[in-house]
Amino acid sequence: MTLHAFAEYLKYKWRAKNRHGIHSPFVYDLIDHVLLDKGGIAAASIIKSPGLALAYENLVSRIAAYYHYKRIVVLPVADEQPMPQQADLILLGEVAPAQWLQLMDKYCEVLTNDGAVIVSHIHKTKEHSLAWKKICAHNNVRMSIDLYGIGLLFFKKEFKEQQHFILKYY
Repeated sequence: MTLHAFAEYLKYKWRAKNRHGIHSPFVYDLIDHVLLDKGGIAAASIIKSPGLALAYENLVSRIAAYYHYKRIVVLPVADEQPMPQQADLILLGEVAPAQWLQLMDKYCEVLTNDGAVIVSHIHKTKEHSLAWKKICAHNNVRMSIDLYGIGLLFFKKEFKEQQHFILKYY
């Protein structure tokens, strides 16, 4: 763990909230039914997420299962692979932080309204943290959730204003 990652972890531990004090029904539901769920994961729902710790890989799988995401794109994709017509979930895996905004602009047009983008290692280096802040401020992002090891971005048009949350995840 780099010095930057350690400092970000301390900030995260200080700011992170649990479900008490969260006034968003969507986020409260996410905490209750996904983050706190310690049950098993069906084999068909497991999503391999290269480079992620097992706890976060399991979380990605729980998110996909809970929100019934079927069309999942793991970036980067091979150059010869065609652009998907629609995606429910986009996972920015082993992608350089300098490319996050560019890839989001490219792939957000195929994301469904209820879809999400999951970004791994959002606090690994200073560049990762800065890129995370930039994509959270993106015009199409309606809600961002910082779980330290990964970040969740939601684009629901029903969310009238941008909201940013830092949530505890163990």
